[in-house]
Amino acid sequence: MNNYQLDQLITNYNIVIYDGVCGFCDASIQFILNRKPSEKIRFISFQSIIGQQIMFKFKLEISLDSIVFVEKGNVHQKAKAFFKILKHVNSYWYYLHYLQIIPNRLSNFCYDIIAKHRYLIMGKVEQCRLLTPEEKKFFIITQ
Repeated sequence: MNNYQLDQLITNYNIVIYDGVCGFCDASIQFILNRKPSEKIRFISFQSIIGQQIMFKFKLEISLDSIVFVEKGNVHQKAKAFFKILKHVNSYWYYLHYLQIIPNRLSNFCYDIIAKHRYLIMGKVEQCRLLTPEEKKFFIITQ
């Protein structure tokens, strides 16, 4: 993907970058999909070339223990990313985005505990579930 296409992607969508082999991350993405996300949400894994290009563009280290959310060109990580993502779902879970008022130090402490043990909690994903045509539009598909 060239720089212009990458900039258009970042401008037009709110992008969730996640660990594509983490069972906990996979469950989180399924959770979001089941809560009717905004049409502006797109998902891509850290392991993909485009995911790596976005990380490079924002000068972020690829850290598989942190979810990244790019919203209107602003980057959010860890707990703040999770709370910002919830702002884009169409269910009562939306209201949890107000928890972002919790100081980052405290919310990230809790996030880090879960992230450290995520493979023990949910394991690794060997294969993805089949997506419905409606769900496919939320993913940035790479070759």
